[in-house]
Amino acid sequence: MDCSYCQFSGHRMDLHAHLVDQHSEKVHIYIEEASGKMVYELRCPVCDEVAKKTLRKPPHVLEEYQREIRMVAFDLLLYHLQDLHETQTQ
Repeated sequence: MDCSYCQFSGHRMDLHAHLVDQHSEKVHIYIEEASGKMVYELRCPVCDEVAKKTLRKPPHVLEEYQREIRMVAFDLLLYHLQDLHETQTQ
């Protein structure tokens, strides 16, 4: 699979690790003012669709779980790319 943000190419597992390590800023994690809940957003680089998820973790643990949240977000992005944009796995 090819990275949608740069020239990296590799197997799905390698691409997933690359996304988390090199493009973590693409996953926006914040506390939503209206609800006070932690939320993440990730925009598909192909179709511009936004995945927005409210998280169960309380906001005070934001720092502790940022990497795990990004891992889940990028995993969902890879499934989205495979299913809707016919990106092939190697």
